[in-house]
Amino acid sequence: MKASNREQRLALFVHCLQELLHAPSGSAIVFEIPGHPLAYVQFERTPEGFKGEVCSGNWGPRKKAHPLSSTMLNRLRAMGWQIPPRLRENNPSKTFTGEDPSAIAEEIEQIFLEIFLCSPDYTVRTEGVLQSPEKKHPESL
Repeated sequence: MKASNREQRLALFVHCLQELLHAPSGSAIVFEIPGHPLAYVQFERTPEGFKGEVCSGNWGPRKKAHPLSSTMLNRLRAMGWQIPPRLRENNPSKTFTGEDPSAIAEEIEQIFLEIFLCSPDYTVRTEGVLQSPEKKHPESL
């Protein structure tokens, strides 16, 4: 699924987050910029809601890594994201309750525009919710 204008992107983000909210814990959604593998925001379903991650850009071979600048990391921190001490090992993350998918969608849009510096007409793509297999309860076996 792709979206190329603000209204479409926000609708896509909200739809996917709502779908993720009803998925089993461990399911995930990734929003990415086609052709830019280090520009993505992902969410994992947790028992409490969602755990969000923003790609630090500090992955893969050093020649291909594009780490976020300290300015961008400070912007994420100001938005409430936790910046890990070792960005080569973990991405910036934030916990969400999932109660307001529209507010989370606005934050995703802000990240693509202000952190990844996408143009206002950027295209985002997702494969949709990646379902985690539900764990069987011992009594149901």
